[in-house]
Amino acid sequence: MLIDLIRHGETVLPGHLLGHTDAALADTGWVQFERQTERRSFDAVVASPLKRARLAAEAVAAERGVPFCADADWSELDFGAWDGRALSDLNAEEATATALAAIYTSADADGAPEGESWRDLERRVTRAIDRLLAFGADSRVLVSSHAGPMRAALAVACGLPFAALWALRIDYGTRLTLRVGRDDGGALWGEVIEIVQP
Repeated sequence: MLIDLIRHGETVLPGHLLGHTDAALADTGWVQFERQTERRSFDAVVASPLKRARLAAEAVAAERGVPFCADADWSELDFGAWDGRALSDLNAEEATATALAAIYTSADADGAPEGESWRDLERRVTRAIDRLLAFGADSRVLVSSHAGPMRAALAVACGLPFAALWALRIDYGTRLTLRVGRDDGGALWGEVIEIVQP
């Protein structure tokens, strides 16, 4: 099957660490999402329940008359006590800056206080991809999500090592198309078909 993973567009809270904080899309964000989905057909649309990913995806599903569902497993990494705070404030606190940097340097690092780890995110995304496969091998599904789950999808489906995930720029509105499936032994496989920056 083909999965068009799209990172939501720009939000009204630039410069903030947005995990489960439910910030709305800025006007620019709506335009970015529309450009990445125009003239594309989908058999279904799935989205993170966070409104920065969900609202634009719901609009696409309604326009095309295809099923829509919100799936919490496509939500962004939960940054716990850091969630919603300005990055400049977090980086001004030495201990917090060090702990935050660790999240991006090791897949086995602890997550934010009261948040979740990278391994937690990978488990969620693996479940989410399993549900997508139920649409069938010939299906094409749009998934409106976030940079973290998109990178996790590359790790769990395509086997990309953690360090390599940060070599890929995933800006607001980036579209990443994957072909995914299971081999005869039931193992998940994936390949990158296309990357389109906004």
